[in-house]
Amino acid sequence: MRLLLLLLSSIIITSCIAPKKVELIEALHDDRVAHLESGITFRQDSIVKLNSALDRALGGKDALMIAQGKLEDKLVAQKDEIDALSGSLNSTSSRMNGELADTREELEAANLRYDTLLLDQQNIIEVFQQGLVRADAVLMNALEANIPDNSYTINVSAGEVSLSVQEGLLFESRASEKLNDEAAVVLRAVLDALQSDPLLKLIIVGHTDNEPNPRRNTDNWEYAALRAIFLAEELADTYYLSSNRVVAASNGEFSPAKSNATPEGRTANRRIDFVLRNNVGNLLRNLKKLGEE
Repeated sequence: MRLLLLLLSSIIITSCIAPKKVELIEALHDDRVAHLESGITFRQDSIVKLNSALDRALGGKDALMIAQGKLEDKLVAQKDEIDALSGSLNSTSSRMNGELADTREELEAANLRYDTLLLDQQNIIEVFQQGLVRADAVLMNALEANIPDNSYTINVSAGEVSLSVQEGLLFESRASEKLNDEAAVVLRAVLDALQSDPLLKLIIVGHTDNEPNPRRNTDNWEYAALRAIFLAEELADTYYLSSNRVVAASNGEFSPAKSNATPEGRTANRRIDFVLRNNVGNLLRNLKKLGEE
């Protein structure tokens, strides 16, 4: 700009220039100066805006750096937490494996105890039944060769052996207190069966048909009871059976084996049952003792 002024001054001094041209040149110079100043102002404004944007960018960068730092701290904390959880999981897994092994051992021991208990229980029941099996064998051996098969029956059930004998094998006709000769075979067989197991006890049960009995002023229940009592006394007095091992009972006509509508049925119903029972109390005590052990 100074160079331009010097040039203009030289022209004015050395030349004869019209004033109008000088004014024109000055106007051009002023416009040029104004344009340059406007450009400078625009550039200054741009610089200010750029500086402001740069400041904002730097502020955003700082915020990002802070956020990044927080995220890194959080990641470190989460990693520490994961490590702690992993250690706890490994410890828990190891403890659970130990507990599982202990539980399996306890289960195996319990299964062994159960199997042993079941075997002992079966042995107790077998011993309980063996007395009845022996009694059944004694009755069969004693009666099979000496008494007609159609005059008696033997039934074995849980806890008892029942020998059912027709009245004609024991009592004389129309009698309640007089035995015939075959009665000795039956009573001896019953006594031998009782002696095969000291825990067995005897129940003698009298039965009748539904016809009137031959004893005057006595109903069928009483008549059957008299026969059962007489047999119990006979075993105690003649065969020396302890009285605490025998009981006499009666069902009279109220427990028929067959229908009373036919003579054959009535004959079958006039019978005496010798019921040999094992001592259930001993069985229960043994089972209870086994459970307590």
